Amino acid sequence: MKKKIKTLKTVSLSLVLGLVVNLAIPIFVNNSSQALGELDVVWDGVADGFPIFVVGNMLPGDTESRNVQVNNGGSIARLISVKGTRTGGVGADPKLETVLDMVISGNGTDLYGGTAGAKTVEDFFADSLDDNGIMLSILGAGDTTSYDFTVTFPQSSENEFQAKSVIFDITIGVVVSENIIINEVYYQVDSSHGLDSPADRGVGAGNVSAIIADNGAGSVNTIVIDIDNRCRIVQVNNSTISNIVGVGINTGGNSANNNTGGSVDINSGSASASVKIANSVNQNNSASCKKPVQNHEWIELFNPTNETVSLKNWTIVDNSGISRTIPGNRKLKPGQFALISRDNSTWRFWDEDPAAIKIPLGKQIGDGLDNAGDRLILSDSQGDVIDTLSYGNDTSIFNPSVPLVSLGSSFERLVPGFDTDAASDFEERNPPTPGN
Repeated sequence: MKKKIKTLKTVSLSLVLGLVVNLAIPIFVNNSSQALGELDVVWDGVADGFPIFVVGNMLPGDTESRNVQVNNGGSIARLISVKGTRTGGVGADPKLETVLDMVISGNGTDLYGGTAGAKTVEDFFADSLDDNGIMLSILGAGDTTSYDFTVTFPQSSENEFQAKSVIFDITIGVVVSENIIINEVYYQVDSSHGLDSPADRGVGAGNVSAIIADNGAGSVNTIVIDIDNRCRIVQVNNSTISNIVGVGINTGGNSANNNTGGSVDINSGSASASVKIANSVNQNNSASCKKPVQNHEWIELFNPTNETVSLKNWTIVDNSGISRTIPGNRKLKPGQFALISRDNSTWRFWDEDPAAIKIPLGKQIGDGLDNAGDRLILSDSQGDVIDTLSYGNDTSIFNPSVPLVSLGSSFERLVPGFDTDAASDFEERNPPTPGN
């Protein structure tokens, strides 16, 4: 299970909309604007310390609208969200919010209600109960946008809504995770950025044995390739010794005298003997290649929290089940990225942000990130799962999973730290943006 809590960080608790029908009593609550970190929220024409707007004697057919400007002064994009919370009102059922139409628009496009699908203020309250609130739009680093909040009292409303009111807070914020997240994954390595995983290049992972036959009498040759470390080739031959011995004896020119049954004198001619021995031995040979097997895939982590997090003894597992432990005691500061790869040779192909910390595992991630589909599981030192995802033909985490990307592309969250535990949190990024 994930230990995820998606939160709407409060930027303003101050937008209070008081709608009063046939009741000329103004509503004043809270301040008009407030900043959270690097995000500024300013309501048009409203001074600090005053309500956003107060409406008295709102009649059927009337419309009230207010504009808010939001500025992202930070260095990363943010996903802006909004919540509406009922804080009071006058009158029993049917309450005023059941009839009031609600529209939130940005740059001339309806983001909530209106052409995006009719919504009432009551719907606004209900939809705001989601942990992420109502997501509006992505605001880039250093960018400013504005939203219009419009409430309409329909002309067709009946007298049953006379002398009723509704009061609610509007909270604008950003959607982030409260945990470290896997922010970007690069697995489709193109030739200008190094080499893909050995398995995706057609090289087997783990220990692979090959037999070479017919290389001499009785010879057996074994090749062992250790993908995780260095390739090592060892040839072991069975030795066969063949001995051929030839002996030849020749005597010639023999004669015998006085062969009368008594003593005999034998005169022998010259004698010779020869011995031939032939030995055949297969020699043992070995060879090794010192160069490490290359893999230039990488993943990016991001810390969206307000705390520095130690990654000591954290682990990453892919669909092979092979667990890799993050070495040392790497610490990820708030708002900082970490780039994880087999080794630092990966970064000679990239112009990554120098503020990101680089973490070489010494070995590839799992058995390599499969181009057809894979999954990633990030766990802390206690073994608690912090973040997971799956892509391509692996639907074990997301179903549907994150779609496959084209060669040279990565997939990355829509904005850093944004996490709703769904494949839709990600999109293809070309070119990839390690450390950003």
